Amino acid sequence: MQQQFDIFIAQTPSGVGAHWGWLVALGAALSVLGILAIWRARTATLVSVAIIGALLLVGAIGVFTVAFSFTGYWTAFFIHVLWAILLAIIGFILVTRPAIGAEAITVVIAFYFLATGAVVIGFALSSHIEGQWLYVADGALSLALGALLLAGWPVSGLWAIGLFIGIDLILRGGAIVALGLSLRRLAQ
Repeated sequence: MQQQFDIFIAQTPSGVGAHWGWLVALGAALSVLGILAIWRARTATLVSVAIIGALLLVGAIGVFTVAFSFTGYWTAFFIHVLWAILLAIIGFILVTRPAIGAEAITVVIAFYFLATGAVVIGFALSSHIEGQWLYVADGALSLALGALLLAGWPVSGLWAIGLFIGIDLILRGGAIVALGLSLRRLAQ
């Protein structure tokens, strides 16, 4: 892997590092959006759930269009129509009632964390790999997050998604800033 990275660095065009400032600005903007999403977690949650609902409605229109234009068999037609109806119902609920949708999504996320934590801890304890304690710590953190979300539910459903999106934006923004700064060093 290191050899591939060295080849990438050696063959990088000279102009790629000239615009490193744009990457740093993009990363900083994403980090600021992440801070705002954490600060206004409830609003970020409701807006993101409504956007997901709108995307599902657009997807429903697309699947419905596919049902009438590309399927040649009746079974495929009905499966596509049922899929479009399901997408439309879920999308409509998420757009019109984002708080209820956020609560439902948060329950799914909580059970995902619980299941992931249990599987990771089971894997770490059953296999004898190097760094086993990191896997156990990762699984324990996932279990704790899932338990906290369920313990605070339904109220946690109104802020958890916005908090997670904010944290993700900050981390991605930091990674993009780091990429821009490394391109700056590369250009020099």
